[in-house]
Amino acid sequence: MKNFLNKLTNNSGVIAIEFSFIYIIFAAFVFIIFEVCKFYFVIVAMDYSLSQAARSSAFTQYESSNIDHSNIYKDYFSQQNALWVMFIDPDAIQVDISFCESVNDILKDKCSDSYSNSKKLALYSVSYRYRPLKLISNMTWSESLFTNLDQTLTRKIVYMLESSR
Repeated sequence: MKNFLNKLTNNSGVIAIEFSFIYIIFAAFVFIIFEVCKFYFVIVAMDYSLSQAARSSAFTQYESSNIDHSNIYKDYFSQQNALWVMFIDPDAIQVDISFCESVNDILKDKCSDSYSNSKKLALYSVSYRYRPLKLISNMTWSESLFTNLDQTLTRKIVYMLESSR
């Protein structure tokens, strides 16, 4: 009888069971924190790269009148995103530039891809389809988080072109 009572009150293995319950929750939170940090890092990197590439293209002094702002912008953006390429797919980045004569043209979406000296404003944009890792996608509470994170991120900025002044 005493041997039976010892087996009932024996605590060996309790820590292992408690650890297994807590570890699952801890690992889920670590992955969620990593995913949210990655999401914000991509947003900040896009903003920084967009502003630097647009500034480089808009404020560059040129020798000739044949200016290809689009290639300058895309080349500089490609150099900038080498910093954050380990977190994203570089082929999923869409870089675009359009030229406008006035702010009203920008608001009415009447900009064109072709540059002329009369178009003094450049609308630079970058888009990226963000895809979360979904390491814990079997849980219903994580699906709403991943659905909110799975979206196209778009950033735009307007500069006045120095070459058209």
